Amino acid sequence: MDASHSLHLLRSSYDEFTASVQSLTDPQFLETMDGWTPRDVVAHLIPWNRFMIQASKSILAGEAPAYFVDAPNDYANINAAFVEHHSSRAKAVLLQELASSMQEFDEFIGSLASSELSASHGVSHCSGEPATVAKIIRSLASDYEHHTRQIKGWAATRQKVS
Repeated sequence: MDASHSLHLLRSSYDEFTASVQSLTDPQFLETMDGWTPRDVVAHLIPWNRFMIQASKSILAGEAPAYFVDAPNDYANINAAFVEHHSSRAKAVLLQELASSMQEFDEFIGSLASSELSASHGVSHCSGEPATVAKIIRSLASDYEHHTRQIKGWAATRQKVS
């Protein structure tokens, strides 16, 4: 998959995620699903967008991103800190912060030469594969896709209960 396709995938995954969150009522936004609330999911994604800028800069400098150390914990420590940091319970506020952080990531990626997106700089991912900016983009898109499925599936069961 080329880097431009990765960017398109991220943008569409982000759009679908935000639409799924917008479709929730305010009370649903704060209800627990799978141990988290949809609010928590948005709150954890806001800093991930910014964290991926730093991770990309690390890879481009030939260094492992800081978040790799929490991989054995499935990033639970990082996610918990991110959710706590964004304490608002207002859907509109959190979605605006999410949009802002995504715009920052998008602008950063847009500032890079396209060749840098898939270039290997000698950094290995925890999986042993080369870490690249394009893989960060795909990973972030995958996270948005996962949470979209999670929210849509949960919301569908809530509608059957109502």
